[in-house]
Amino acid sequence: MKSSVILIPSYEPDELLINTIRELKEADFPILIVNDGSGPEFDHIFEQVKDDVAYFKYDVNHGKGYAMKYGYKKLLEVYPDAKYVITADGDGQHTTKDIIAVHEEMEKTNQLVFGVRYFGPEVPARSKAGNNFSKATRSWLTKTYIQDDQCGLRGFPIRYIPELLKIKGNRYEYEMNEITLFQLKQYPMVTIPIETVYLDSNSRSHFSPFKDTMRIQGIILSNAIVSIICAAINVFLMIFIAKQGLFSIENDFNIETNTVISINLAALGSFVIFYALMSIFYPTKAPFRRLWKELLFLAIRTYLVVWTLVPFVDHFHLPIEVLAPIVVVFVSFVNIFFSWTFRRLFKSF
Repeated sequence: MKSSVILIPSYEPDELLINTIRELKEADFPILIVNDGSGPEFDHIFEQVKDDVAYFKYDVNHGKGYAMKYGYKKLLEVYPDAKYVITADGDGQHTTKDIIAVHEEMEKTNQLVFGVRYFGPEVPARSKAGNNFSKATRSWLTKTYIQDDQCGLRGFPIRYIPELLKIKGNRYEYEMNEITLFQLKQYPMVTIPIETVYLDSNSRSHFSPFKDTMRIQGIILSNAIVSIICAAINVFLMIFIAKQGLFSIENDFNIETNTVISINLAALGSFVIFYALMSIFYPTKAPFRRLWKELLFLAIRTYLVVWTLVPFVDHFHLPIEVLAPIVVVFVSFVNIFFSWTFRRLFKSF
């Protein structure tokens, strides 16, 4: 058997689950299925596959995230010699060919491997809109771009299971929490393109466009608290330093010089606090990797703040306490564009 166990959380499946299991068995994968509280009317589906897999069930539906964590625990008991776990859907969205590709990439790199889909015109509008929204907000927060952050086809070396079990969330937001936390902790991850499959306009999906999207955005927002606090500190320091008159005209400095110095000192001070808080709440095994990446993004944002703020303060004499919050918030969104650029320059990020 292959060294990757396929974990399939399943809720109210149809015959596609049977086809998926058959193909995976032919490819020599060990399989673990978690029946996430499907009703008795679905027992006939599970009866046809449970003799070929490690099968577990409970009576009440708890959500995909709960089922995945339950499956990780059982996997350690049933397959103690497994090297990797691959999470996949049982509704035909993930082809056996792509699952094999994830397995082979993990065998080669021994790193996190995430499948990413291409969203062409055939993709349902609700799926495309939700994915693009979360992709933008998560890229803003983590400064790491991934083309598709809601694909359920993901590969994890077994060493990550203890961390996977600690991640919060019991429904679809759990998967967003996975990728967000791994990126904030600077874990290297590999992405591979996979086939985009939406059967019957994704009508079989149990994803709620509004409720689950709100849960996902809640996850991103909760992890953004450190960034939001440090942005506020940045603005406060900028205004405070400028208002002290340390670099004023009376000291042979003009308004422009005073503003530039204030911006740079404020950026440096808020960065020290930001880096300290990130090290506490999102500890990483690659601190220098985090440091130089965060410094690069800081330099880009600070330059843009100077370029945007100084002309208004200098030429129009608009108060810095009014302009600074607006400019800092506006400039922070360049993280989305630069995270996209950064990913293409440094594939391991």
